[in-house]
Amino acid sequence: INSYVAGSYDNKKDFENLNHQANELSKQESAHRFFYLALPPSVYECVTELISLYCRPKSPGWLRLIVEKPFGKNLESSNKLSVHLNKFFTEEEIYRIDHYLGKEMVQNIIVLRFANQILSRVWNRDSIAAVNIIFKEDIGTQGRGGYFDEFGIIRNMNN
Repeated sequence: INSYVAGSYDNKKDFENLNHQANELSKQESAHRFFYLALPPSVYECVTELISLYCRPKSPGWLRLIVEKPFGKNLESSNKLSVHLNKFFTEEEIYRIDHYLGKEMVQNIIVLRFANQILSRVWNRDSIAAVNIIFKEDIGTQGRGGYFDEFGIIRNMNN
């Protein structure tokens, strides 16, 4: 079931409303829940705490938190965020992902290398001096300027 519930990142009433709407849609308070966070990293701590406090399903339902990169600005902020998340969620509940890895070709490149006898002989450390990744998008930073001002395209792509 997919539904949209508007709210603020830091408003407990909005998260209580989100929980209420989820219960209404699933017709039960123990349904499994996924939270996919494609948010500015600066709000991860507030949002994840409020999800944990107000939006957990009742047992036997489980919760999964999917956190999209960048996962902090640097090692220190990444570690800080991990410590924060572990206060509210178990590692089993947390998934840290790179949305770009969902692209089909990127997902299948390892399979392609090992499944193709010709490629498997030449795609190795003795035959490849460098790997260049070219990232092209048809869109600009529309609506994402604040994000790129804080994190930048290089950190976004390499994180």
